[in-house]
Amino acid sequence: MEKNLRRRIQKIKGGSYIITLPPDWIRRNNLDAKSEVFVIEKDGELIIKPYRMYNTEKIINLNNIDVETVKYLISVYYMQGISEIEIRSETIISAEHKNEIKNLQLYLPGLAVESESFNYIKFKIHNDHQIDIINGMKIFSQKLLVLLEDLEKVIKNPNKEMAIDLKNRSDELYKLYNLLIRQIALISQKEEEFEIKGITTRDLILYAIAMRDMGRMLTHIKMASTIVAECINVPDVISEIAINLIIMFKEASEVFFNQNMEFIRDIREKMREINKIVNSLNIPCKELGKELARIGSYCIALMDDGVHKSVKL
Repeated sequence: MEKNLRRRIQKIKGGSYIITLPPDWIRRNNLDAKSEVFVIEKDGELIIKPYRMYNTEKIINLNNIDVETVKYLISVYYMQGISEIEIRSETIISAEHKNEIKNLQLYLPGLAVESESFNYIKFKIHNDHQIDIINGMKIFSQKLLVLLEDLEKVIKNPNKEMAIDLKNRSDELYKLYNLLIRQIALISQKEEEFEIKGITTRDLILYAIAMRDMGRMLTHIKMASTIVAECINVPDVISEIAINLIIMFKEASEVFFNQNMEFIRDIREKMREINKIVNSLNIPCKELGKELARIGSYCIALMDDGVHKSVKL
């Protein structure tokens, strides 16, 4: 690869401007004088990308793996932008396994069975659920905050029915999480198909990391709700942790979305206090305390994402 990729802009007749392309890049991408390329404008920069066909189909052989692994792979393929997924088997797929696999349609927006027979299922993912990444993440964070606030209510007044409802709503929110991760993956790979003004490649990476951190926070909210469903009495100190988590998440969201750095010290101090309390808890409440501490750690992670996003060269 050529070390110096600086090029001088040249003006041609008609008022247009041109630059030359590195010959090594042309050869590596099997291009020639008649090849087509995409010229993508993104945040004041131009990206030149070879035109190519995308591999958007995946086949899963059910004979080689178990159903849980199949479900996992379907979820991964979905979130990474694949548009067609086929599950094949040399033998009949049992009704039980088919139902397990098809139930993924409840959690992966746009996933739908296109065709099936005794030994295969073919899914197609419809991309008519495209949403604005930043706005979608704000909506996700708002819904996550509601779950945190309701978790504090259940911890303060343990109620099995409320805890189960909280767990079910946590499961429901995974739909938006999966959709946002898919959208980020598609934008990062197919820039030519999306209008992404104001989002740099670096910021897109940080959005993906922030979604991962909020997704893990969601997982631990769900786990905490499962634990508290079996509790009769919860010490007041646990309720205090839950209240602090609500404050931490609000402040971490401010850091990430608005680069408001005034909350950094408070978030870090609250995390230190939570860890100190959890380490001193008695065995019966230890596991719930640990789950709350894990939620707090992802508030710290979201804050870190925002601090990194605020630093520009």
